[in-house]
Amino acid sequence: MNETIKTILTRRSVRKYKPEQFSAEILQQILGAGLHAPSAMGRQPWHIVVVRGLDKIAEVNREVKAATARMSDNPYKDYVGSEAYTVNYHAPTFVIVSGNTTASPRNAPFDCALFLGNMFLAAHSLGIGSCWINQLNVLNDEPGFRKYMTRIGIPNANQIFGCACFGYADCPPPAAAARKENTVVIVE
Repeated sequence: MNETIKTILTRRSVRKYKPEQFSAEILQQILGAGLHAPSAMGRQPWHIVVVRGLDKIAEVNREVKAATARMSDNPYKDYVGSEAYTVNYHAPTFVIVSGNTTASPRNAPFDCALFLGNMFLAAHSLGIGSCWINQLNVLNDEPGFRKYMTRIGIPNANQIFGCACFGYADCPPPAAAARKENTVVIVE
């Protein structure tokens, strides 16, 4: 089987990580794969903030929990508010992908999703586990969290469209879920 197809078919979300950090060289390879994602009209509207180290990630976790608690209509309120919640499943690297909605108002969310997808596949091919984290995107307009995002380097014109955690898996990946049937139509 082609190695690229094998990587796509075997990648799984990891939700339990070893505390060891992977190298900066591997991080650069993962980010490089993201930077080579396609984007509408080549605009590349993404901006990436990489948070490494358990102290900095704990800070992000505290800010996410506090902002979620302040929002009465947050769909993740019960989940994020639980004592056990961590924004990163204890992975040593957390990546926030935001997009410029001024330069690419319609396509930024999709372009950022492709960026994340490339990173997930690259990480898996390098022996690094990953998981999509979706709770931050509902916090874009929460004033306190907006200030925090600016402080850690997310431009004011950007919205968070997705996040990811990366690290060495602390358990075997789960079995592949059965794929839904009848979801593809070919018109010739």
